[in-house]
Parts: sequence; C-alpha cells; structure tokens
Amino acid sequence: MESGTVTRRGMLLGMAGLVGAVGAGSLLNLSSVAHAATDKDGTPVTSEEALAYLRAGNRRWRNGDIQQRDYTPSGKQLVNGQWPIAGVVSCADSRVNPENVFDVARGNLFNVRNAGNVAGDITIGSLEYAVAVLGIPLIVVLGHTACGAVKATQESVATGKMPGGDIDAIVNAIAPAVRALPAKHTLTQAISANAQQTTRQLIDGSAIIDAAVRAKKLLIREGVYDIATKRVTLLPV
Repeated sequence: MESGTVTRRGMLLGMAGLVGAVGAGSLLNLSSVAHAATDKDGTPVTSEEALAYLRAGNRRWRNGDIQQRDYTPSGKQLVNGQWPIAGVVSCADSRVNPENVFDVARGNLFNVRNAGNVAGDITIGSLEYAVAVLGIPLIVVLGHTACGAVKATQESVATGKMPGGDIDAIVNAIAPAVRALPAKHTLTQAISANAQQTTRQLIDGSAIIDAAVRAKKLLIREGVYDIATKRVTLLPV
C-alpha cells in the first residue's frame, strides 16, 4: 500500500545514525539491542510484562480511573530520547487514541496509525526501527469496532465497486483478509481477520521483526477496541 523513493533499509539506517543508537551494520544484531524500558529495580520489561501493563491500563480507562501511568525509566527525560514499552499499530480513527485506551503517559507507546491499521512499507519500516533501535518487546495490532475502512472493504468485495481515489489502496490492503472469510460474515469477524492479517504481514515482510519474534525478544498480539465499552479484547493466540 505504502511506497516511496526512500527504501525501508535506507530510512532505518538514517534514523539509527541520527539517534546514535546502533551502527549501520548492527540492525539485525538483536542481542545488542537494549530493552526499551526497565522496572524500578533496573530489570528489563519483558513482553508479557508490557502486555500486562497495557491490559491494566485499559482496565483503568474503562473504569474511569485515569492515571496516565508512566513507564519511562527512572532518570530519563523525553527531550533526550524515547523508551516506549510497546508499539501499537492502530487505526487513524479519531476515536482510537492508544495513550488513552491503555492509560499511559506520553512517550510510552510507539504509535503507527493509518486507516484500517494495515501493514505496508512505511508501517513495517517504522516498526523495524522501534524493534531494532528502541528495543520494544511488544507490538499490539489494534483493530476497533465500527471500522469504516473494513466496512468499506466488505462493501467493495461484495459489489466489485471501488470507493475511488487513494482510498482504493486501503481497500486493496484489507481485501485479502475479507475475501478469506465465509461469504456471510460479520463486520466484527472482518475486523479481527484484518488485524490478524496485519500481524502476518509484519512478520512475513520483515526479517528484523521475524528474527525478533523467533528470538522471543518480541511478542505480537492482536486486539479489538470496542468504542462503546472502551474494552480491548485480545484475540486468541
């Protein structure tokens, strides 16, 4: 879906040089990547711990107990860097703000947002940077109820008509997930299938992400955010 004259590798190496975090030859050397955040005792935040923090934050959000919990390592200042505990691929829908949904402070999440929370070169490249340079231990692919992008794709697959403009690129990206479902399926099923498709594309489309998952340095989970109830439901593994 997304393309440009700058290659993903070129973008990664450029950003790595800017932050001075890793050298051009070490993006795939996952053993040298520092974890993004640490607990108060200085131990790394694991994938499961990061997931637990987000689940607890969503529970606070649902209950109205807003704390904007901050997991930035002690003594670190955001003006000097970033230490997110997770990456979130979410929809550009204005009702879905990951910091709110997971009740965390600014700087705690590495967000990649686009209509339909789809994967593409820019999405994958951004997350490669977050994995290889920032060392995030977790990625959450977050779909949401009443997703217009997925609904438009359902209609397009059913009728054979495209919406027009560059919106077609979004529909084309989501369409394989919809076509793989039974003819009679719900919007909820399509939203879940699209999130699962995005995870597969992140792994299949990136040697960096795939290697981190295989090394158990990175966990990827899909979830669906219910706009009405504010609940994030994680999809079965």
